[in-house]
Amino acid sequence: MKKSKDNTAMTKKEFFHLIETHISNNGYHLTTVMGNSQLPRFSYTIGLTNMFGYELIFAGGIIYLKDDLMSIFDFIIKALKSDTTASKFEIEKLGSFTLRSVDTSWSELTLLGAYDFYNTNKIQTFQIIPNKKHYTFDIHDMSKEFIANSEPIWHYLVDDWNYQVPKNSTVTTNLKALFGERITEVMRWEEDVWEMFVGNPSDEPEENMRVVSLETIIGIDQSLLCSLDLDVGAGIWRDAAKLKWNKWK
Repeated sequence: MKKSKDNTAMTKKEFFHLIETHISNNGYHLTTVMGNSQLPRFSYTIGLTNMFGYELIFAGGIIYLKDDLMSIFDFIIKALKSDTTASKFEIEKLGSFTLRSVDTSWSELTLLGAYDFYNTNKIQTFQIIPNKKHYTFDIHDMSKEFIANSEPIWHYLVDDWNYQVPKNSTVTTNLKALFGERITEVMRWEEDVWEMFVGNPSDEPEENMRVVSLETIIGIDQSLLCSLDLDVGAGIWRDAAKLKWNKWK
């Protein structure tokens, strides 16, 4: 099925028609909110409430590319159609997944299109959780109540942008960083573009690189806040075992 993004230029009537078309043709519609400087990427279904009584969300997990996400949703939904009690899903090359109940405080902030489409104040939701091998630091346990000041990566669901850098700032990084290894090399190439890598970026295969929201990286490691003060074209580095940063000469 086709994937669509939340699009403010689309009228509500057009959006609902698109959802209804996807539900009619495929059983569900998938909305993806692309990661920006304020939030990680997340995707959620609209239409499964009619089928199973709940919707699904995959929040974070940038290790997976967009085609991977489509495969994950399609596989799990197909498996649930065959067995609504299924609790674990093994997908070749992508890993294993389980479902976890989502607290309403999270679903109300993320499933905006679903709430609008159903015109309701409550939607039961389950979070798709990858196994430990694929569990990156941008994934959070949505079964617990959302509390902004305890969400270093996701607090911009409710908070205003408070950095003196552009909102659309992005970071190119590697998967090691997204699994929590300490970033050792930082460069600021544009006003809104950084590179932050574990190790030498020139040694990193392209398939291991990802572009993520600035807050994703800062939320993982607060010691990177100093990189926001770098001049364009400037960089810093550190030893993986130390916090002290050094300027590139």
